[in-house]
Amino acid sequence: MASIKAKLTESVIKNIPLEITRITDTELSGFYLNVGKPNKDGKRSLVYYLYYRLGGRGSKERRLALGRAPALSVVKARELAKQYIGDVSRGIDVFLEQKERTKAQKQEAEAPTVQELATEFLERYIKVNRKDPLEVERMFEKDVLPAIGGAKLKGITRRDILSKVLDPITDRGAGTQANKTLSILKQMFDFAVERDLMQGNPISTAKKKNVGGVEKPRTRALEFEELIQVFERLPKLGVSTQVIYALKFIALTGCRPIEVTGAQWQEFDFDKMIWTIPAERVKQSKGGERTHKVPITQNMIIMLDELRASFSYLGSKYVFPSTTCTASAVGEQPIDRHSLSRAVNRKQKELGVPKFVPHDLRRTIATRLGDDDIGADPIVVEKILNHQLQGMQKVYNLQEYMDRRREVLMKWAVKVTERI
Repeated sequence: MASIKAKLTESVIKNIPLEITRITDTELSGFYLNVGKPNKDGKRSLVYYLYYRLGGRGSKERRLALGRAPALSVVKARELAKQYIGDVSRGIDVFLEQKERTKAQKQEAEAPTVQELATEFLERYIKVNRKDPLEVERMFEKDVLPAIGGAKLKGITRRDILSKVLDPITDRGAGTQANKTLSILKQMFDFAVERDLMQGNPISTAKKKNVGGVEKPRTRALEFEELIQVFERLPKLGVSTQVIYALKFIALTGCRPIEVTGAQWQEFDFDKMIWTIPAERVKQSKGGERTHKVPITQNMIIMLDELRASFSYLGSKYVFPSTTCTASAVGEQPIDRHSLSRAVNRKQKELGVPKFVPHDLRRTIATRLGDDDIGADPIVVEKILNHQLQGMQKVYNLQEYMDRRREVLMKWAVKVTERI
């Protein structure tokens, strides 16, 4: 293999003999073209280099790649070589500088993003520790990832998170949701610190009162006449049977919306007249084994019979089967608990009562059971709501009050159904 000396020009590069592997420029010291072997297509790689020593004879030799021809022209390669020779004359090791710059660029390209953190956080923390990870997934998909998903973790700031994610949620009037999002993001960035993806949590000291504002506990409990009016009007407003009956179940049993909407036929024991809500739908820490037993009243049996008659053709295992779900076949999923809120919100004006949400029906039954005509014991009401007793009662009072719960719920059901 041979090398030659010649002034590097475009014409010289286009006519390189096969035996030549290097052409050293005769005008600019250290500037040369390295010529590779022909590939299977007969093409040869052509790379411009600058050879130099930093510190004179005996110092370390450097060969700095300038770029490939023909993407880089001879003229541009020569200009670049001259620039680097000037830098070397000032004591700058341009080879080492380029190496560090390439390393930094690689690190920047490989630096994890908020999207990558969110994926790991969901898989390794949320799905492991939460019974309902879908709520967090929806939060990320709607508000977090579109705003900051592509941001590098090393560069994300408190200001980015507040201005791009949390403030827009608050500005659309969803202060409570903004505070929920803040809590989840705090957990996510703490997770990132634990996994050595970040050095610190940028929002560790952010306060809810400065994001979504101070949250006031809801105090809405419907008056008895308001409750009757709601259930008289709902069937006339085009609301689905499943939604109407699910709302009635909440009002008559005090169960949570998620406990009701996910109900399956196999959970109902009509011999013992008990509906057993499994642990996975009961509000408690993930992995908790506490179930919730609900007395079945005659009014519930009537509703269940009507639901079975209306939807038996689906062959669904769910009491409140979805007929609009696009992710699966009709009846394979229950109605979404959020569908209750959406329906009530859409028909709020036509219902003719002050604003309420489905969960307020739990507060309504708890309040109305204390009315003089029913006069339920507060502990019995707590058991109906499936609340854990507090203090020493929690430790020593293991009574379930099932007979008294049944008696109270039957009185309440008769009072309600006499009017609707």
